[in-house]
Amino acid sequence: MFQKLPPLNAIKAFESAARLNSFKAAANELHVTPTAISHQVKQLEESLNVRLFERKTRAVILTSEGEQLAAAANQSLQNLMLTVNQLKSAPRTLTISMTNSFASMWLVPNLASFQQEYPDIDIQIRAEESLIDIEYDRRVDMVIRYGELAHLGKNDSLSYIPLRQDSIGFFATSNYWQTQLDKASDAVWFCTRWKNAHLPNLGLEKEIERVSGTGIPNIRYFNDENLTAQAALSGQGIAVISELAAENAVQQSWLSKGTNTMATTITGLYYYLVIPRRQLANPAAICFKDWLCKKLATGSDQPAIKNLIS
Repeated sequence: MFQKLPPLNAIKAFESAARLNSFKAAANELHVTPTAISHQVKQLEESLNVRLFERKTRAVILTSEGEQLAAAANQSLQNLMLTVNQLKSAPRTLTISMTNSFASMWLVPNLASFQQEYPDIDIQIRAEESLIDIEYDRRVDMVIRYGELAHLGKNDSLSYIPLRQDSIGFFATSNYWQTQLDKASDAVWFCTRWKNAHLPNLGLEKEIERVSGTGIPNIRYFNDENLTAQAALSGQGIAVISELAAENAVQQSWLSKGTNTMATTITGLYYYLVIPRRQLANPAAICFKDWLCKKLATGSDQPAIKNLIS
C-alpha cells in the first residue's frame, strides 16, 4: 500500500529544511550534516521528478510543488508524533477474555502477584462464556480457554500456548466430609454442564457412581463452575470441580479434597492461552504470558504448541 512512498528519513529531512528555510539548520535539528540533508532532498526530488527548492547562496526557497509537499509532510509528521506520544504516555493495558469460573476462582485471587511484579500493566478481565473471534475482535488482546489439544494450532494467525492440564477432584467443606464420611451413598454431588457443547464428556457421572457405591447418585448440575463451587462452599454437598479452580478455596481452608476413595482425581482437558499475531511483540503481552506460564507451572511434559511469542 505504501511501497511507492519516499523513505521517511527523506521526508523528515525535507520537512525540517522547508520549515527552517535552511539545510544547515535542518542538519542541526536532526543531528546530521548539511551534506546529508542536501543528499536526502536531492534523492527526494529525483524520485518525484520535481524541484522542491530554489537553491540560493545563503538560503533555500520552496517551489510551488515544494510548498504543497511541505504542508502535507508537516501535517503527517505532526499526526504521527501525536499518536506516538499518546502511546508512550498511555498505561499499558491488556484486555483478557476467559470463563467466569477461571476469572473468579483463579485469576482474580492470583492477580495481586502479577500487579506486584508489573505495576505499570493494567489487566482488564472480560469474564464471559461465549467464544469470541479474537483474530478480528480488537477489543480483546488475548483469551484463556479450556479444551482439547487436538483442536489447537488450526489457525496460523494465532499463537496457542498450553498452560496446564486440568485435574478434577471432589471438594467439600470439612463439616460436610465429617457428616458423609461413612455415608457416601447419601451425598449430594454438584457438577458443571459446560456451555461449550464441543467439549468432550469426561465421564464424571460414572466416577461418582463408582465412588458412591449407588446406581443412582444424587447429582445436581450448574452451568457455571463458580456456582458449582459455591454450592459446596455453603456446605450443601460435594463439588466435582477443577483442582485449579479449587486451589484458592483449599489454601484458605474453605474446601478440602476428600480422602481414600474420595481422593479420586479425574484427568481433564487443558487450559491454554491464545494470542493473536498483532500482540506477539507487545511487551505487556509477553510479560503476562511469562507470568501465567510460571504461575501455572507448566510441566516439561506439556507440549509447546506454536509458542511464537518470546
